[in-house]
Amino acid sequence: MAGPAISSPEWYLKEKDTSSDVGRLTIYHLGFKQAAEGTLIFAPLDFSTAPRAVLDVGTADGLWITDVQSSLPAPPEGTHTFVGTDLNPSFFPATSPANTTFTKQDIKEPPPASWSESFDLVNMRMILIAAGSGAAQRAVVNEHIKLVKPGGWIQIGDCDRVCPTSEAENPHYHDMFACIRAVCQASGADPLEAPKMKAWLEEAGLEDVQERKAMRAVGKRNVDEVLGKKGIEADLIIARGFSSAAKGLDPSVKPLPDERLDALEGNLEKELNETGAFFPMRFIWGRKPL
Repeated sequence: MAGPAISSPEWYLKEKDTSSDVGRLTIYHLGFKQAAEGTLIFAPLDFSTAPRAVLDVGTADGLWITDVQSSLPAPPEGTHTFVGTDLNPSFFPATSPANTTFTKQDIKEPPPASWSESFDLVNMRMILIAAGSGAAQRAVVNEHIKLVKPGGWIQIGDCDRVCPTSEAENPHYHDMFACIRAVCQASGADPLEAPKMKAWLEEAGLEDVQERKAMRAVGKRNVDEVLGKKGIEADLIIARGFSSAAKGLDPSVKPLPDERLDALEGNLEKELNETGAFFPMRFIWGRKPL
């Protein structure tokens, strides 16, 4: 039987040394930001007219929060406030930024009742897979919509978990995603929900729902050579973890022969250095009616 899937709650809580995973998440943050041309807040929320309350779900060390804070205008009166939640509090920074609170929270558990309609913006990036099934992921989104103030926004960032280029062009990146899908599905998580998330917001009654696709460039595909190489390191961590977990799957659901699983990390490293790849992202946002 496969061990816990990477980024599942079970895997997450097993991590004792968080430094390597924080490093990987930092590289992904920078890659997602680059892919979105610097955009971190997709919702057209005006921070210059009034103090805003922001919730970042699955915050890890709070990098998204600190990066956002560095670019926001100050309101005429008061201050913007931020809350970061995560299942694993060992990721939280030793010293919190000003006007920022970090709280342990499992997305599978109901948020505190006192948070109802408390936030102008709720950010959920690469966290919903931890909820499990597609129905569970959708339920988590609906629970977090309840936390948004009337007129406020929720935004979701997630990936398709399907290689966007041809198998001839990126055979080993295809293999990596095949491992991700198989291990997630064996662990009860649905990895293919991202294309449905725009409809989830629309069907929940949100207004002005928008979606933007972006491609995180990895390795040779990235014009920033340093970030491209760092992206290789980050993806190899994922490939190593998921190919190892895939070896433990029942043969009926194993995505690749053991020989290909054993060779995946080395083959992928060569492919990303020589060809590069694209990691497909979607950002979806919508406004809660007044």
